[in-house]
Amino acid sequence: MFFVKLLSYLPSWCLYPFAEAGAFLGYHILRYRKEVILNNISAAFPEKSDTEVKKIARQFYRHFCQVFIEMILAYSYTKKDWQKRMPITNPQDLLKYLDNGVPAILMSGHVANWEWPAFSFGRQLEYTVEFLHKPVDKKGFEKIMHQLRTRHGGIPIPKDDALREIVKRRKQPRIIGIIGDQLPAKGTEKQWLNFLNQETAFYVGAERIAKLTQYVVFYADIKRNGLGKYEATLKEIAKPPYRKEFTGVIEKYAACLEESIQRNPSDYLWSHKRWKYTKAQEEAALSGNT
Repeated sequence: MFFVKLLSYLPSWCLYPFAEAGAFLGYHILRYRKEVILNNISAAFPEKSDTEVKKIARQFYRHFCQVFIEMILAYSYTKKDWQKRMPITNPQDLLKYLDNGVPAILMSGHVANWEWPAFSFGRQLEYTVEFLHKPVDKKGFEKIMHQLRTRHGGIPIPKDDALREIVKRRKQPRIIGIIGDQLPAKGTEKQWLNFLNQETAFYVGAERIAKLTQYVVFYADIKRNGLGKYEATLKEIAKPPYRKEFTGVIEKYAACLEESIQRNPSDYLWSHKRWKYTKAQEEAALSGNT
């Protein structure tokens, strides 16, 4: 970790060439998940030619590597750096709730720089950010990621304990960060939606938390404006009181996320096996008809 900290004080122009090198290696030499990436982009944008799909893929590799460099650079950032590198265009829309003692759920996706909101929002808004977190198996990498993510005051909440931990501090004004576009495991509660031209499963945890706590829900629309420069716009997608049976949180979140991806497709995390199974395949597997 000392090495990462040392690197963070270097000027960005010293580190971004490593992202370029990593992108070249990943796409041309190592072919890191290349088939998954190309298939995901093709399925999401069936109207695009093979040439266009490959162009998006190459741009994705470059951006993917830049995000890792930016995580290192962020270690030494101050509040002023965040205001310059990832300003929030409309903080007042969220602060009007927080300042009146109302906690908020802030949903986002793996778009643009998906790590920086957890790093920067707490510093800029001066409220605690607690974010749902699923530990990875590689202990060394997990330790580094934990230190980077908590460096600026973020508090990770293990996903399996999320509901219990959130309820403990139910009335404490703070931000609950949820990246809601991971693939749910088979057999878990989920909602199926038409997303990017495909039948797609979404976790429903954010909706369950919203109904239980009666928190307002925002979507963080992260837009990349240049190398190491982003901006965040907060979109209110649901507020209490909620109906017992339905809030619409997941549908509205998915619609906002799709709009963000369509604006600049190469900014999405295409390397994940997001569409690993269909609803019919899950039902068949659970019924034993595989």
